[in-house]
Amino acid sequence: MKKLILSTLYISILSFGFSQDFKINSSESIVEFNYLSEEAVGTIKGVSGTIHFDINNLSESYFETKVNISSINTSNKTRDKHLNAPDYFHTEKYPHLIFKSESLKMEESEFVLAGNLTIKEISKNEEIRFTYKNNVFEGRCVIYSNDYEIKKQKTRLDSKILIKITVPVL
Repeated sequence: MKKLILSTLYISILSFGFSQDFKINSSESIVEFNYLSEEAVGTIKGVSGTIHFDINNLSESYFETKVNISSINTSNKTRDKHLNAPDYFHTEKYPHLIFKSESLKMEESEFVLAGNLTIKEISKNEEIRFTYKNNVFEGRCVIYSNDYEIKKQKTRLDSKILIKITVPVL
């Protein structure tokens, strides 16, 4: 009986405390990428925006985030400067990657967030699979540079970029 009461109390606390707006810890958030065919790995810092996460009603959850592309770091200053140039991200004209969610569902032990990713005014529907634990959203997805006219490759597979997103919240 004691276990049942404690379990019910725990679930109740989770339920009341989980429908909320989160303040993104921008200084600690990071987007890591691995552009496979180019053998280029790096980071983009400073995710900002709005996260409303309601574990009890996923359809009411939404994520609207952006990240400043000029913070790109591949540990090669010449490459970083080139990535900010017009033939790649053209950050002077398009300073942000923007993601706006359209739906959220649960699959097995992770959440699947679907929405529009916009890079250089090109929007594509993408899925981000993520977990939420210890006030940190950790997600991953795959995008293709050809889709966003970042760098045209001969094949779609050659334009594959693996993305890992870490967003601590306060």
